[in-house]
Parts: sequence; structure tokens; C-alpha cells
Amino acid sequence: MQDVLAVDDARTAALIAADRPALDRTLARELRYVHSNGLTQDRAAYLDAAVGGAMQYRVIKPLERQARPVSETVVLVTGSNHVEVVLNGKPLQADVLYTAVYVKEGGGWKMTAWQSTPAPASK
Repeated sequence: MQDVLAVDDARTAALIAADRPALDRTLARELRYVHSNGLTQDRAAYLDAAVGGAMQYRVIKPLERQARPVSETVVLVTGSNHVEVVLNGKPLQADVLYTAVYVKEGGGWKMTAWQSTPAPASK
């Protein structure tokens, strides 16, 4: 599972660096990305927004992460992140819970689905 987590790390680094070619290499052709506010994007819309668009990621800090194989070609990554992003010019900080689905595509692991939700407030 280390190879999948390495791709997940590369995806995160590409988001923070706003490196479109690097991010592009980590995403499957049929990506479906569901943000914690419910906004759903396909691959093209997500790339446009995440690199040079409405979202500028500043910090993505993993708080917890686990990879679980479903088959030889599908791995689920679940966890939580602390995220700091500038969204449409406004800074936002949030802790989110997420599920990411990685598939073997083109000889490597690619993220094909992401869904996140706000984490419950700490007590």
C-alpha cells in the first residue's frame, strides 16, 4: 500500500504547489471529486479550480490515513486532514474526513474518486 500512499502524497504536494502537470499525473480519467461543501466536479473542472482557479491550497496536513486494498486494482484511502485553502479569495480552515478511491490505470495508481465531509467539532 506504500505505492498508493506515495501517489496520495504526490497529489497533495501538487495541490499545494499548484503544479498542474504533477496533479494531472495522479488523477484517473473518470475522476469524480466531491468537496466537503457538496460541490461535485469532474476531472477537468477540478483541475481548473485546483490549479490557478478558485481554490489555492496552502496547507493539507494528514491527521490520520489508512489504505485498504479492495482488489489488485482498487485501493480505498480513508482518513482526515487539516486543510487551509483560499476559496474565491477568502481564507478557509477546516478539518475534513475523507474517502479516496485509487485504481490501477496506465501502469500506475490514480485517484478516481474523492468525497469529504467536515469533521465533527472537537469537545
